[in-house]
Amino acid sequence: MTSTRDNILEVKNLSNRYEGLPLLQNIGFGLSQGEILCLLGPSGSGKTTLLRLVAGLERLDTGTIFFRGRDIRDIPPHQRNFGMMFQEYALFPHKSVWQNIAFGLEMQKCSPAELAHRVRTVLEMVGLADLGHRGIDELSGGEQQRVALARSLAPEPQLLLLDEPLGSLDRTLRDRLTTEIRTILKKLGVTAIFVTHDQAEAFSVADKVAVLHNGLLQQFDTPEALYRFPANTTVAGFLGFTNLIDGHLDDQGIFHSQLGSMSIINGIRKAREKITLLMRPEGANLRLQASVTADTPTIAGTVTHRVFQGSTYRLTLQSGDVSLTFDLPIDPSPPEKGAPIELVLNPAALVLIDPSA
Repeated sequence: MTSTRDNILEVKNLSNRYEGLPLLQNIGFGLSQGEILCLLGPSGSGKTTLLRLVAGLERLDTGTIFFRGRDIRDIPPHQRNFGMMFQEYALFPHKSVWQNIAFGLEMQKCSPAELAHRVRTVLEMVGLADLGHRGIDELSGGEQQRVALARSLAPEPQLLLLDEPLGSLDRTLRDRLTTEIRTILKKLGVTAIFVTHDQAEAFSVADKVAVLHNGLLQQFDTPEALYRFPANTTVAGFLGFTNLIDGHLDDQGIFHSQLGSMSIINGIRKAREKITLLMRPEGANLRLQASVTADTPTIAGTVTHRVFQGSTYRLTLQSGDVSLTFDLPIDPSPPEKGAPIELVLNPAALVLIDPSA
């Protein structure tokens, strides 16, 4: 078996079990040079297991892993030249920032001049050029995270593996460091796999996202494609979408459900007895008579919840037996709780997806 020429990393038909139970089932994907992949999924979905299999820290049961066209299943971790960064930074508390970063280079037996050059380079890159002399306990959590990143980059790894590296930081700091990590990795052209359970984090850092659930690869796509066109209700649910309407699709491409009938332009097009309509929450506005044509999809109901969120109102409406939630602009102000409402739906935010995954 050979590797696809354009991919630096290829995982093929990978499966793994623990005490007879499947942890990963028939996983396959490829990464090109310089791409950043995020493994996204809930706890127990197999993200970290997959990362450890790529690193060589666990032995796979079936399947192959190619790196630069070479089957690396039998290559020990220390010979793969892969960098790793974990949520627990594992920094040496008795060593300075400089010494922590230099540690891996000393293991590589770099010359003193080369070691000093690499340490200075990565310290500058992560914004810690003036802190090399500091002790680890003198740093903030964000600064320690930067030291861990610098240490993993200094040996110039062929592949960087990051396991929930920002999980212990607060939201504001995570958002800032996510952007910084992507900028640094792209500047260096480093190929990376980044594990997270946080959708916003994955979308901010990744070129590709692999959604895992119960050991199965549900979808492998760009962040935007994943958001706009989730492959099935499992992916849609994990992304937080709640407006999921079951129905059927006829031969003329008309979707029928308890909300009525409407033509849907996105997603599955072949007639189905069972299919699910996803209505994305940002895809609605208050109905203005002048902006509505006969073909425009609309929905009417009663407001049951109305929450101000700053730039939007989160509105829940009841239409028959169906409860739907939308994020509406603050102007014009939407009706109060208990009032009737009619919304115009953006056809681009309506997608027919597979309910059977």
